[in-house]
Formats: sequence, C-alpha cells, structure tokens
Amino acid sequence: MSMPKKVRVTVILQPSGKSTVLIVNNENIDDLLKQCSSKLKVKARRLFISTTGIELTSFNASTLLSDDLKIIVTSGNQYTINNSSATDGATSIDHVPETEQLNSHPAIVRIIARDTLIDQSAIDQLNNVAKLYRGVKYVIGMPDLHAGQSTPIGSVVASEEFIYPELIGTDIGCGMSFIRTNLKSCRLTDKKLLKWVKQLNGLDDNLGEDVINQYLKQDLQWPMGINVERVENDISDEYDIYNQQLGTIGGGNHFAELQEIEQVLDKEAFSKLGLDMDCLYLLVHSGSRSLGEAILRKYSSGSSVKGLRVETDEYRRYMKLHDTACAWAKRNRSLIAKRFLSYLGCSTEDDEDETVDNAEYQCIVDIWHNNVVLKRFNEDGGENLYLHRKGACPSDQGCVVIPGSRGTRSYLVQPIVEKQEYSGYSLAHGAGRVWSRTKARQQLSERYPNAKQLQRTDLNSHVICDDKNLLYEEAPQCYKDIDVIIQDLVDFELVKVIAIMKPLITYKMREK
Repeated sequence: MSMPKKVRVTVILQPSGKSTVLIVNNENIDDLLKQCSSKLKVKARRLFISTTGIELTSFNASTLLSDDLKIIVTSGNQYTINNSSATDGATSIDHVPETEQLNSHPAIVRIIARDTLIDQSAIDQLNNVAKLYRGVKYVIGMPDLHAGQSTPIGSVVASEEFIYPELIGTDIGCGMSFIRTNLKSCRLTDKKLLKWVKQLNGLDDNLGEDVINQYLKQDLQWPMGINVERVENDISDEYDIYNQQLGTIGGGNHFAELQEIEQVLDKEAFSKLGLDMDCLYLLVHSGSRSLGEAILRKYSSGSSVKGLRVETDEYRRYMKLHDTACAWAKRNRSLIAKRFLSYLGCSTEDDEDETVDNAEYQCIVDIWHNNVVLKRFNEDGGENLYLHRKGACPSDQGCVVIPGSRGTRSYLVQPIVEKQEYSGYSLAHGAGRVWSRTKARQQLSERYPNAKQLQRTDLNSHVICDDKNLLYEEAPQCYKDIDVIIQDLVDFELVKVIAIMKPLITYKMREK
C-alpha cells in the first residue's frame, strides 16, 4: 500500500479560466475540493484531468494525482475538451464522460450582439448547452449575455422532449413590472425626493401571515386584463415557509425604481399604452425569492445533464411548482408596488400635495424573464419547442422595459414581430454584468472607501441601500452599457424604442 504524499497541482476553473496552484495530499480528494472552493470562490464539485477528461475520484486520486498536473474544476457540469479551430460557432468536444447524455443533433448557437462585448466564458457556456443537453435545438444569447455558475444568464434555449430546470435558474418567475403611478412630475423638487427617500422605510419587513394568505388567493389582474393564478397552500407544505417573503424585493440585482419619462421617441405607441409625460413610473424587478431556489434545489440534475422528460410524472410535478412560483412572483411584484407607492402617499386624496393626483396607479407591463413555456417555431417545421428563458424578456407579449444598471436610463421598447423567431422570441432583460461581485468589491472599495458616495448617481438620482457590499456589487461600473445593448437590438431589427426613462429613486434594501 502506497503512502500518501504531497503534490503540486494547477487547478483551473471552467469556464472562466481562473487558476491557482495548490499543494495537496494525493489521496484526499475531499481536501482538494475544499481548497478549490476556497481559492476559486465557487462550490467545487467535480475535478477532471485537463489532457484526458478523466474524472478524479477517491478511487483513482492516489494513482492519477502527480506533480505539475493540470486539473479542471467545475461546479457540477461535465468537462469538455475544446477545439479552438472550430468554425461553426459551437465548441468541438473530443471527450465527454457519460456520452449517452450528449445532444445527438447539436443545436444552432446564435448571439444577438455586434457592438456589445460578450465574454468568452459565457460563449463557452452557450456552446456547452448546445452540445451536452439532449433535445436542444436552439441556443441564443442576448446582448446582455454573461456567464452564470454553470449555464449563462441572458440566454434562451429551445428544446424538444426534455426541459431543464437549471436553464431557468434559481429565481423562477423573476421579471419586471412597469407601473404608471398617480405621482406627478410637475414641480418635483430634490427636497420632495429626499422626503420620499426617508418615507421609504419598512419595505423589507415581512407582512403578517393573514395578510399574505389573503393576497395569495385574492383576485388579481396584473397587468390590467391579465388574471394571475391564485397560489394555494396545498401545493406542498415544505414550500409554505417561503410565503413570508411575499411583498419583499430581495437581494442581488433586484430593485424597485421610481422613474420619470425623459424622452418619447414614438408618440403614437406611447399614447396607445395610456402613458403620460406628467406621471412618474415605478419599475419593479423581483421574482419568487427563496421559493424558486428551493424548487431548483429539489429538481436540479446535480452532476449530470439529465433533464426532465416531458409528460412524465416528474415533469408534471415540476411544472406545477414552476407555474406556482411564476404566479407567486407576479403577486410579489404587485405587492411590492403597492407597498412602495403607499409609502409615497399614492393612495392619498390630499389635494394640497401637487405631486399626487387621485387616479389609481396601473400596471402597464409585467413579464417573466426566468421561466419555461411551450412555443411554436415555424422555421423548424412548425414544431412546438420548450423555450427556457434565463434572464431574457419575451418579445411575444407586447412592450417591455429593459433597464440599465442603477443610475442609468431604462428603455421602453416595442418588439418587431417579423424578427421574433430569429431571437428565440426573446430580448435582453437588462445590462448584463461585466465584473463579478468579488471584483466589484475589490475595485470599488479602493476607489470609494466611503460606500455612501455611491448612494447618489451621475444622473443625480438617489440609491437606497444600506448594504455596503451591495452598493459596490451593483454599481453602474459592474454592468455593460445599456445604450449599446439597446442599439444592438435596434440594429438586429428586433425592437423600436418608444420612450427613455430616467431614475429618481432606486430602492435596494434598508437595515432593519
């Protein structure tokens, strides 16, 4: 029996390419995984020899681990050996473990971008989806495409026979609501905005159980004319605990933002939507909170690209939970808007306040950008395909709002019908990250030692965020240029711009 020894190895994270050198025990695979997780700032789950694609396990580590070995680290997905000379836009694979799970007819990969910078790691993830996921026919990246933990954000995947929960992500039903408020822009002063900033206190507090249960089951049209399914408690007791988060925004890139119309480019379309230059508008970005994450944990394929075959019992159980999470998310955005606007006196009938009129606020747009739907693709022989959106707005549901980062403008756009199928019936959902959260904290904490400097933007808007790290992580510098992303969509003849909105107050979170 051989004695364990220390070996020097280089570990490389796929798909980002981040690497480091480690000294490890050649028989302790758990210690190697732990060191990889610590040094590479991910949850390392699988290890592969870079030259052969052989997976390292506790059974072969003592034989295969040696000095100067290069090891590929993944968070669970398969390791692929890429051929850089591939010319079809998809990554060539020489060896992949469990080849019976490879897509037998590799998908068409398409990226909707010309001037927007797309990181190679995100492209690699797109290509991996095209090659490894069975039944996938189309894989499309939007201009805001960026790498996720294993599959990219800002992408659309159309498949047959199988659906894949990881291609939707943790926040099932995440999306945007755009609301015309009864707050008026006339005579709006910075003094008034500062007053509103102070009044927006308590949005992070959980509501009472009775209030939440009533809101989950009451009739709701959001937007007007669109009925939202009731959320019943008989889905599963294990998920009821997450209902207490209803009406709260959450962390990450979620927000509620008060906006004013800065410019109208299509007056006719603007008028048809019932919009008014004199009104202020609220944009809410949130989803199903921890409910969606819990569902993904239950149905994630883990270390293999498995998927759920359609029309099986497992598929039906997942889709029931998926649809519940989507309805929950709509009701969440609706309740966030109601709470936000109530703090600003939107329900008041105080005629002395010239920034408020007595009309009701109205949801103009509400869309999901994290979900799966069945969609007919005519170019594929009129076949129905399962359309997974992970950070992609639908282009077949009417007008949508595409926001920039906080402190930048948002765009109200009208999709162009003729080109919808080319983009997978989808559009960009925002600006898309260029810096990781770790890099954002490192770079901006040096530039802005006092994070409160970031609570006022270049557009003179206010940011409500008491989390220092979140101020750094969600700063405009961490995101792509929204103007360039919109221009790419225009150049591809996918949208026309109706109006441009400017932020006034962006709410992220307050300390309780």
